[in-house]
Amino acid sequence: MKKINGLKLPDAVGEIMDALEESGHEAFIVGGCVRDVLRGAEPADWDMCTDASPREMFAIFGKPEKKSEKDGEYYSGWRIFDTGARHGTVGILINDKLYEVTTYRVDGNYADNRHPDSVRFSRSIEDDLARRDFTVNAMAYNKKRGLIDLFGGQEDLQNGIIRCVGNPAERYLEDALRIMRAMRFSAQLSFSIETNTYEAMNKYAYLLHNISEERIREEFVKTLTGIGSLQSLDRCRKVIGEIIPEAVPMFGLDQKNDYHCYDVWQHTLHVVHYVINTVPLKLAAFFHDIGKPPCMTLTEDGWGHFYGHEHMSAEMAESVMKRLKFDNKTTALVKELIWYHGIVFQQTEKHAKHMLNKFGAEKLDMLTELEIADVSSQAPSCAEERIANIEKFRGITADILEQQKCFSMRDMAIDGRDILELGVPQGPEVGRILKALFSGVIDEKIPNEKEILRREAEKML
Repeated sequence: MKKINGLKLPDAVGEIMDALEESGHEAFIVGGCVRDVLRGAEPADWDMCTDASPREMFAIFGKPEKKSEKDGEYYSGWRIFDTGARHGTVGILINDKLYEVTTYRVDGNYADNRHPDSVRFSRSIEDDLARRDFTVNAMAYNKKRGLIDLFGGQEDLQNGIIRCVGNPAERYLEDALRIMRAMRFSAQLSFSIETNTYEAMNKYAYLLHNISEERIREEFVKTLTGIGSLQSLDRCRKVIGEIIPEAVPMFGLDQKNDYHCYDVWQHTLHVVHYVINTVPLKLAAFFHDIGKPPCMTLTEDGWGHFYGHEHMSAEMAESVMKRLKFDNKTTALVKELIWYHGIVFQQTEKHAKHMLNKFGAEKLDMLTELEIADVSSQAPSCAEERIANIEKFRGITADILEQQKCFSMRDMAIDGRDILELGVPQGPEVGRILKALFSGVIDEKIPNEKEILRREAEKML
């Protein structure tokens, strides 16, 4: 594990902390950036905290004394913004990047299980760390005092454990979103959740109904895209059941056929694990079989079937995603991927062209990625051959694209102007002829050559 002693901070972070300290205040980097540095990872953000109040920070950063020459012009070294001064947070802009600094604080009661009713500023870093969610996020560092770790965060980081600071029940009653954050950090860091922290998550999962759909959505997506999502989602079934009750019937549902070695839920988690890490594909993987339980039928000999589950799953996914306030574009894409995820890809150029025409190259690639992950999560006895067939189909589509063969009307060697030149009046007849020609080209009955296509059009007339 990387040592934090002697850490070189980014220039802008160092400049902010130096300015605070030169004014007689303390300043620390805190939370996730300290955690990431200790893990040897590059922090996404550099959060800072200080004993200076927002008013004092505005006095320090409101009128920068230093000026630097840049591209022949002079510019202010920083600008300060009120990004949440009421709760102690200001934003300082340096070189077009915003850095947030928050005053040490002690939170009051949380009547809504999300936001403190009041905030009291403090002069003690210890007070500030005590109010944070998990031990791995409750560490602070500066050059003078080194690492401040009051709750064993470094040890938990080393052992791969997510543990609440203090009493887990109190932490979740204060802010129920921490339940989602525990699941998310477990997935992102591939850490286990400490027993008391986990048990309190299950006990208070119902409080998630007090949290906005947007915040639930953000944490859910971060969980899906985490490297440890399979284990985290599986262990946190109670949490999933609260935010997506439609998923509960998948838990433990035996598929009762030889094509599957997992129940519906375990199969789903493996598809999420195997699919490439993009948000639309992770979402499609999670929802692709959510419609199986209501579609399940059994033959007389007990064999399980799920006729129409692709369409049912797509409709259910759309409903859940709208409830969680996903944007329309992502929702439509995920719905389409799920709707068609049962396609059997044929290993012919004709079929590949039809698929490229129907979906386009990018979306078809996503659909084949989802299918490979889906098949990889089925019984090994049938998966190998099916994966080989999909890969062969992908090879055919790649050749079509590389050789720039015609698979859409815009790729044809003839267009509407050519049809008009043959004396066809402008109107729907032009489109009818073009579609007929395109059908012949894509079915490999007519070569995509201009003169041949013109002759074929003349015959149609």
